[in-house]
This record gives sequence, structure tokens and C-alpha cells, in this order.
Amino acid sequence: MRFCASLFSISLFALGGCGQPEALGYAFTINDVAIRPAYQSLDVRFQQELELSPQAREALEHGVTLNIRLEMELRNDNDLIVTHREARRFQLRYLPLSQRYQLTEEETGELKAFSRLRHMLAAMDDSNVQLSTGPLPPGSYELRTRISLDESRLPTPMQLPSWFSSQWQHDSEWSVWPFEVSV
Repeated sequence: MRFCASLFSISLFALGGCGQPEALGYAFTINDVAIRPAYQSLDVRFQQELELSPQAREALEHGVTLNIRLEMELRNDNDLIVTHREARRFQLRYLPLSQRYQLTEEETGELKAFSRLRHMLAAMDDSNVQLSTGPLPPGSYELRTRISLDESRLPTPMQLPSWFSSQWQHDSEWSVWPFEVSV
């Protein structure tokens, strides 16, 4: 029993240091969102910054596929009821034989190759998404957005350490972007 208590206190001590705030040189942020209503959809242009941590870069260089999740929630401005929710997923890969980085959008299957990691991240910094909403009645709306690194899609041995290491915490905060739909 004494051994279990000691092991438990050592575990708590080790995990306690994992959540300490640090000056981060990496994170995902959404700087601006431009929304243009179209026929039964919204054309959304994101301006964001994606900067990977050294640990995430190293994992990518060693063949680990990184999955980025862009979440969007459409709410009407009157009672803030979510009228539409959608997530887009992107995969980042490094192909060592060709020395290329590959960006894939899961939903469309669109594939792009880049010679440098910074070029691939720059391509994601300015991206366009068409959000199918169906007919929207005229009024005020807001689009909530967030972008994150999906730790649940890392290889199984990496998942638990990624939950406790600040090197894997890239998630942006939810941001709200109001817009109007006219007649």
C-alpha cells in the first residue's frame, strides 16, 4: 500500500510540471475571417497563422502524419442557436524519398506538394472553405471558428504524452465573426 501511495505521488509530481505556462514560439491563431453568403452556402476565407512546435516538426520529419482540424459553428445572432456545425480536416506529411511535404484535405481529397514546410504552412495560412448551409433567412449571424492539432489521430504510443506536453498544445481559441444575410 505504501508503494502505491509513493508511486501515485511521484506520478502527480511528474504530471504537475507538464502544464506550466511557457513562452511559446508556436501556436495556431485565426487572425481574420471574411464571410460571403452565396446560394445555400457561405464562402469563408481564413487568414491564420500555423506555427508548429519543435516536437511536432520533429515528429513530422520522422514520418508521423499530423492532422489539423478546422471547426466551424454557424449561429443565428438572435438566440445563438447553432444552425450548422462542420469540421474540416487536413493532413500534413513529409515524404523523405522525394523530400516533399504533402498537404491533403480529407473531405475533398485535394492533394498539394511543397518543397519546404514553411510553404505548406503558408498555403494553409490563407485558405478558402465553402460551407454548405442550405437556405438562410435574412438576418444577423455569427460564425465561430477554431483550428487545432488533433492529438487523437496521432499514433497510439504518442497520444498519451501529447495530452500532457505543452509541445503538442497548438489549439487556437474560439473566435467569433459576425455577418449579415440580406434578402
